[in-house]
Amino acid sequence: MFKKLNIFLFLFSLFKIITTKEIIIFAFQLHRHGARAPYLGVKNGIDVYKEEWTQIEELSEIGKRQLYLLGVKVRKRYIEENKLLSEKYNPQEILIKSTDSNRTIESIYSLLQGLYPTGSGPKISDKVINNKNIVYPPNIKYQNYFDNITKEFNMNNGSALPYQMSIEPIHLFNKPRHELELYDTRYCTGHKERYEQLQRRDEIINFADNIMKETNDMFMDLEETKNTTFLHDYWTIYKYMDGFLCDDTDLRQFEYIKKTYSENITTNLRNYSKTFLDMDYFGTNFPESQSEIGIVSHSKTFHSLLNWMEKAIDAFENNQNNYIKYVIFSAHDSTIGALESFIRLVFEEEMDSCTFADSRYFELYIDDRDGHLKVRYLKGDSTTKLNIEYDEFKEKISQRTWSDEKVYEFCQIENKKKKDKGNNNNTKGNNLLYISIMIVLIVLNLVLIVFFISYYFFGNKDQKI
Repeated sequence: MFKKLNIFLFLFSLFKIITTKEIIIFAFQLHRHGARAPYLGVKNGIDVYKEEWTQIEELSEIGKRQLYLLGVKVRKRYIEENKLLSEKYNPQEILIKSTDSNRTIESIYSLLQGLYPTGSGPKISDKVINNKNIVYPPNIKYQNYFDNITKEFNMNNGSALPYQMSIEPIHLFNKPRHELELYDTRYCTGHKERYEQLQRRDEIINFADNIMKETNDMFMDLEETKNTTFLHDYWTIYKYMDGFLCDDTDLRQFEYIKKTYSENITTNLRNYSKTFLDMDYFGTNFPESQSEIGIVSHSKTFHSLLNWMEKAIDAFENNQNNYIKYVIFSAHDSTIGALESFIRLVFEEEMDSCTFADSRYFELYIDDRDGHLKVRYLKGDSTTKLNIEYDEFKEKISQRTWSDEKVYEFCQIENKKKKDKGNNNNTKGNNLLYISIMIVLIVLNLVLIVFFISYYFFGNKDQKI
C-alpha cells in the first residue's frame, strides 16, 4: 500500500505548483461539553452560593450556544474551506460518539446543528410526498391536521423534516468497557490510591487554609459548620470552586454573598476557582509524574485513530471518496486532560488547561510544500501544538500505547474476551457432562428393560414349576 502511496506523493510533489492548498484527508475532534450547572452542593434547586438551578449538572442554554457555534466553526473549516466533508450529512464520511451523559449528548446535538444546519437535510420526491398513505402515519383521523402541519413548517417542498432539518446518529461509548473514561477511579481502580494521595497533598491543604482566612469565615457560614478545616476535604473544596465557575460562566450576579459579605467577593472567588481548578487539572488529575493516566485512558483511542488514518490513506490513494473522514468524540474536561497527558508523554508537548466547549483536533494531511503525509495536533483556538511526519507519529504511538488486556489488568476490569472464552470452555465441559449422564441413563434403562423382560419370561416359569 505504501509503495503506491509514495508514487502518488512523488507525483503530487512534482505538480504541487498547480494547487495552492494542502489536502486534509482525515480529521479527529475531541471536545468538552459546554457550560453546565453545578453537580455538587445543589439542594432543592439552590447551590452553595444561593443561586437557583432547575437542572443539576445539565447543559445550560449558554452551553448549547457554545457548542452550536463550535459546530459552525467546524463546518467552516472542514466543509467550506478544506472540502473534507460533503455539505450535507453523509453517514459514510463521519462517525459521531459521545459518553453516556446528558450534557455530552446534548452538546454533540448542539454542535451538529451548526455543522449541518437547517436547510441541509434530506428531501423526498414529489411522487412520494404526494402519496399520503406512505408519508403520513397510519391514522386517517388526523390527515387534515397533518396537512396543516406540513404546510406550516414548510414541508410541502419535499423536505423530509420541517425546514429541511438534518439529523445524525450519535453512538454511545461502550459503558461496560468504560471507553474514554478510564481516568476515573470509579472505572479504573488502578488510579485510586495515587489519586487519593494527591487529593490530600500539602498544596491542597494550604490553599484551603488560605482562602478560609481571606474570606472571613464565609465558607463556614455557607456550609453551616464550625469546623475550621472542613475545606481540607477535596470534594468539599471542589464543590465551592466548581460551583462558582458554573455560576460565573452563567453570568450570575451573586446577590446573596455580595450583600452578606462584600461587593468585591466575586473577584477573589474568581481567582480562587481558577487557581484551584488549575491545581486540580495539572496536579491532582494529570501530574507529570503519573504518565500511565493518559496511556490507560487513551490507548484504545489511539489504536482506533491509527486505524482510521490507515483506511483514509488507502481510500485516498485508490480515489475512493466514501470513507470515514471525520470522527467526533463528545466528552469531558478530564478526557481532554488525559489526551494532553498522553501527548506530553509521547511527544514531550506541554499540557494546556481545558474550559467549557474546548476542543482538540488531529488532522492527517498532505503538505503541499513537499508532498509528505503529516499529522498535526491543534488546540481549539487553532494553535498547532504538534506537526510531524505520519510515519513518525504512527511509530511513537505504537511504541507507547498499551494493549486492551494490559489496560484491563491495570484497571482491574474483567477481560470480556477471556470471560467469553471461559464461558465457551465451561459450555463445552457442561455439554460433555450432560452427554455422559445421558449415556449412563440410557444404559441403565436398557439394563432395567432386559431385567424385566428376563423376569417376565423366565422368573414366572420358575414360579409355575
